[in-house]
Amino acid sequence: MKIIAIRARTLAAPNKESRAIFDPPAPAALGGSGPFRDGSFTLPEPAALTVVEVETDAGITGLGTVGGFNIAADSIISGHLAPLLIGKDPLAIEALWDHMYHQTQQYGLRGAVIMAMSGIDLALWDILAKECGQPVYNLIGGKSKPRVPLYMSLLRNNAGLENTVARAAADAEAGFQAMKYFFTMNPAHGPEGMRREVEVVREIRAAIGPDVQFMVDAHIQWDLPYAKRMIDSIAEYDIAWLEEPLSPDDIDGHRRLADYSPIPIAAGEHARTRFDYLDFINAGVHFLQPDINRVGGYTEVLRICALAATHHRAVCPHQGWLHSYHLITAKTCCPIGEYFPARYPLTGNSYVWGALRNEPEAVNGCIELSDEPGFGWELNEEFIREHQVSFG
Repeated sequence: MKIIAIRARTLAAPNKESRAIFDPPAPAALGGSGPFRDGSFTLPEPAALTVVEVETDAGITGLGTVGGFNIAADSIISGHLAPLLIGKDPLAIEALWDHMYHQTQQYGLRGAVIMAMSGIDLALWDILAKECGQPVYNLIGGKSKPRVPLYMSLLRNNAGLENTVARAAADAEAGFQAMKYFFTMNPAHGPEGMRREVEVVREIRAAIGPDVQFMVDAHIQWDLPYAKRMIDSIAEYDIAWLEEPLSPDDIDGHRRLADYSPIPIAAGEHARTRFDYLDFINAGVHFLQPDINRVGGYTEVLRICALAATHHRAVCPHQGWLHSYHLITAKTCCPIGEYFPARYPLTGNSYVWGALRNEPEAVNGCIELSDEPGFGWELNEEFIREHQVSFG
């Protein structure tokens, strides 16, 4: 079997000029100030999702994705990575990963190149599983659990405390045994902002009761002193993990915070490759959160799982989507998955639901995978044609 074509199709976000999103770009530890510390920013990035197809001479086409609002991935795949792989054996997945990694060292190693590699690598695993007539999870360990338990990743205090608490209670009533709240306050909001966040945490815990796992996510907004003060204020509410309290560059800060905190630390959404994860492991981060369509694909996330198992850590992939659910189904080091409902307003998530058919919906806080070969995706060509954009 040989690779005969690799296609990358990038889908445009609704607003092609800019996209106002939740992510804060300048944590206090980086000296951020002024408008870049208000908990939001405008990203001049029109891409929502890149869909990758790897076609073979055996009639099998594999599907992969590149997330992270990455307009560069399209050019990297078509201009460099695809020519490297045409004519190669698509089943030699690890060798192809290493080949791409070494051939892009002059401008790669992290960032957009690794994200582009992720899409191709996922498509190669899809090909392998289809060739074997098996779901991907059967190739990486089989069904270690009959269903994937999920945490609802939806809670933000942007519609008022009463609505936020009601949303949490409704999710618990719908069967979710875990959920996550995204902090919107940071050091720029002062003591009043901190008090408001602590109130939200207290009220959510009261609404969902003591048996529902409750995670919180600071999304790289804090510095070390602020993180310590917040931990002191919320630890009594039985927090399952505190996610991304610090910049991913602040490895020493993560180490010091992990030593200090009674709440386990989670991190890794913005990391790339197993080498970044080894740093987090050594810093005491317990919950590792690779985004499979950014971190290097399946080949790299399996290496991260091996590191995690060796060091007694858990892997909880960032984002939902079928590729994450296959990993969680198979790997005993993966206890839970992230879940965004089908009409979740964040652009990248809604585009996955639109472009790729067969994404499973949660039932009683869990999903169960089919035994379809590969990841189980099918392209929605009509949606892709409607939203595809060229950056040439």
